[in-house]
Amino acid sequence: MKRIQFLKTKRIGIRKGISLIEVVLALAVASYIMTQTYMLIGKGVYLQKEAISLTNAVFLAKIKMAQIDSSPKLETTSSNGEIPGYIGYRYEVEIKEKEIDLLELAEGKGKDKGVKDLPPEDMLGKDSTGKFEELRKKRGGAKGSNTGGTIKVFSIRVAISYPSGGSDKVYEVETFKSSKF
Repeated sequence: MKRIQFLKTKRIGIRKGISLIEVVLALAVASYIMTQTYMLIGKGVYLQKEAISLTNAVFLAKIKMAQIDSSPKLETTSSNGEIPGYIGYRYEVEIKEKEIDLLELAEGKGKDKGVKDLPPEDMLGKDSTGKFEELRKKRGGAKGSNTGGTIKVFSIRVAISYPSGGSDKVYEVETFKSSKF
């Protein structure tokens, strides 16, 4: 019988482990992913605290507005102070009597820029009940009678300052209430 001789071949390039460079590269990728994950978690916690602070400020502003709304008589005044039970929260209330011309309000003049493209009649809407025409007749020759004239209102502004990170932020709300209820 003939002997078959197997050729022994050296396997070049096949190794039994991983190199130090591959370990360093894998650790670098893993540490980058972990760092980004921790940063994302930290940002989420920060935003959650911000949301809670803002929600508290809105809640406190609603309470202050309800207190003002429940008073039988409004008068020009201002007040401020700490809010008990809420560390770092402060309130500021300002009530002023103003005269507002409805035409200017409809045209968007003044502090708040409103819709300017529409004429006042379009913004007042269609008067299907006839009450607006009745109001015009009552006002007769009063200044600005085409839009109902000028009215006296109380401007009620409530500002709640609350802690946010390293500084304070302010949540402010303003409304108007007729001076003659």
